[in-house]
Amino acid sequence: MAQKQLPPVKVKDPTTGKEVELAPIKVWELSPKTRRGKGRGVKIGLFKSPDTGKYFRAKVPDDYPVKK
Repeated sequence: MAQKQLPPVKVKDPTTGKEVELAPIKVWELSPKTRRGKGRGVKIGLFKSPDTGKYFRAKVPDDYPVKK
């Protein structure tokens, strides 16, 4: 079974300071725990810098699919 590539996202690379368009390696959701269970979370993606090879995290859009 072939793995689907996630669509690229424009993010700022903190290692070089450039804005690049990269596909995240992994995406997960950070949700604050609330009493009623309706937390407004954000989605975070794991990216690899093409210039330095270092990994970094950045926020992705709310409508972005989650890949574990």
